[in-house]
Amino acid sequence: MKPITIILSVTILFNINTLLNKDKKRPLAVPTGILVSAEELCKIKEMAASGHEPHSTNVDLFLHYIDSLMQASTAWPLLEDEVVISNRSSNDPIQLSSNGGKLAYGSAIAWHLTGNKKYADKAKTLILDLSRTHGYRNAEHQDFHWGAQGILNLARGGTPYIYAADLLEGWTGWTKNDKLKYQLWLRDVMYPKVAWASRTRKNNWGVAASFSAALISYYLMDRKQWKLKEISPSPKKMSPKEAFESHNEYQLGRLKTSLDWKMDAKVALWGILPNGAIPEEIRRGKDPIDGDYLPSSGSGTEYTMTHIEHLTAHAEFLKRLGDNSLYDHVENDGSGSLFQAYMYVINNPIKSHCFTKNRINALYMAYNHYKDKAMLNSILECGPGNISGQRLALFGRLTHPLNMP
Repeated sequence: MKPITIILSVTILFNINTLLNKDKKRPLAVPTGILVSAEELCKIKEMAASGHEPHSTNVDLFLHYIDSLMQASTAWPLLEDEVVISNRSSNDPIQLSSNGGKLAYGSAIAWHLTGNKKYADKAKTLILDLSRTHGYRNAEHQDFHWGAQGILNLARGGTPYIYAADLLEGWTGWTKNDKLKYQLWLRDVMYPKVAWASRTRKNNWGVAASFSAALISYYLMDRKQWKLKEISPSPKKMSPKEAFESHNEYQLGRLKTSLDWKMDAKVALWGILPNGAIPEEIRRGKDPIDGDYLPSSGSGTEYTMTHIEHLTAHAEFLKRLGDNSLYDHVENDGSGSLFQAYMYVINNPIKSHCFTKNRINALYMAYNHYKDKAMLNSILECGPGNISGQRLALFGRLTHPLNMP
């Protein structure tokens, strides 16, 4: 990367740390938002209306994007009650595609930014339509099997629907019965599937699934008498609180390089290595899994960014609960560090890479936490990126902006 010679005074619009207690964790009932809160969106709305940048530009781009997506969604096929995934596609059904998750979450954000009920109605409709589905087997299989593509589609495409539901809290149009219907679906349909991937997969599947399973558990925390049932890899029943803690532990374990956390790793190295390499993702391309850098910008590099993007969303969610364990984790040998994974890609002394225009939204969130100069330089040199994001760390440019005078 070319060094940046202009010194910019950069501050972050929201200092999330002021929301946190001194203790590592605080009660889960405190409303902080999953990736952004209603209060923060209100401030963004006010700043944009006053013409402050980058908020004015970001909000304009965001609303144009959501309006275009809403218009396009009128041509989407209806969501069938029994979902069958064709050709193992990550975009089937379209409601669980990248666009589907962005529309659900983005509509809820747009409602807070505009006060226009059409956006809240859209988010609610999408959530309740999803709440009548079941199945999620591959088309070539007569029955559902563990490892089905639908598990990943739910973990990545279904999780932003929870972001949306969280932002609908307090709206009279989102009734107790609506929420209960959605919670029952999360408990009975989505949770058992994503929990399987959380407990078995070492790669980005598992990252998305551990976050999804933990977030479902969090969203069901008010149902204290409920039990979350897992079928595979071993049957178990846990309270939402127990499940929340368990899947957060699995996400931390996934960072580790020790044999007890190998999970289903396909190569001889796993976790996040001391230099930041993620072998389970690099193996998807042609670069060496134990190299000091990523020679190409091919599949291994892009899968690495995807892994980081998913993990950042989980880290940001926990931070808002007063828990920085995912953001700040590092083993004694330097392994297991999300920060170092970022550095391996964007600040590598041999060869660095820009995050792609959608994945860079995660970098906005990460910089908000780390306040690291190399991250800032990467955003300034490679960004600003698009307004939407990739799969899980969505709309980071909007919600975690660089507030430049």
